[in-house]
Order: sequence, then C-alpha cells, then structure tokens
Amino acid sequence: MANLGPTELVVIGLILILFFGGIIAALVLLVRRSSRPATFLPRPAEPPSSAIPRRGADLASRVHDLKVSGRAEQAVLLVRGETGMTEPDARRFVDAVG
Repeated sequence: MANLGPTELVVIGLILILFFGGIIAALVLLVRRSSRPATFLPRPAEPPSSAIPRRGADLASRVHDLKVSGRAEQAVLLVRGETGMTEPDARRFVDAVG
C-alpha cells in the first residue's frame, strides 16, 4: 500500500464528507416530505348547503328542507326516527308540513 500524503488524505476526507452529507441531506428531505399532508388527493365534494337538513333546527324545518330538495322519503324516515311515529302517521306529518 502506498503512503498517502496530507493532500491525498484531505481530498479523500472531502470526498467522504460530501458523500455522507448528501446521504444525510436526502434523508432529511424524505422525512420532511413524509410529514407533510398529501396535497395530491382530491378533496371530497361538499353537498350544497340547501341539501343538508339544518342541525339544531326544529323537526318541521328540517322536514321542510328535505321536501324542498325533493327528498320526501328521507323526511318520512327522519320523522319516524326522531318521534317513533308509524309510517302512515309520519307521512301525514310530512304532507302537512308546507
């Protein structure tokens, strides 16, 4: 093995520093990129606000909103679920709501 002088040792040291520095920099970039939320995924479409029955509003208002948006069957199910009415009674209630 040949004797290495100070110049050769400095050059080899610089090459090793650059090599390992590049590896560390690549790892840091990968970790930073993986901790960010994915921005390439599409956001789910939000339904129009008129199609959603208002929470906290009284039952008649929510039934009215459903009827206006053409979802009378869901209005019947809503009334039955919240009041325990039979289906014919719930249908009469939905029909009575303007």
